[in-house]
Amino acid sequence: MKKIVVLVALLSFGISFAQQKEDMNLRGERKRVAQGVKSGEINAKEGAVIAHKAVKVNRAERRAKSDGIVTDQERANIARKDRQLDRTIRRTKHN
Repeated sequence: MKKIVVLVALLSFGISFAQQKEDMNLRGERKRVAQGVKSGEINAKEGAVIAHKAVKVNRAERRAKSDGIVTDQERANIARKDRQLDRTIRRTKHN
């Protein structure tokens, strides 16, 4: 019985840690965009495009979590959109 309780606790901790990692990633992207706007590397139109893609990532995450289970396919979809957003930010800052 104790093993089951410990296993459930470890699994829930792992899921919580993964969620925190995703949230930290989005915070890092927000900082990169804010720094780019401040330095002039990103103009208003480019910032709007980045913001629109960030909304898509957030929407995909909310949809995946809405039923309580995030499948591998949903997780891959979110990761793909997040990588696209990351590439967009990098290309925008270095154009």
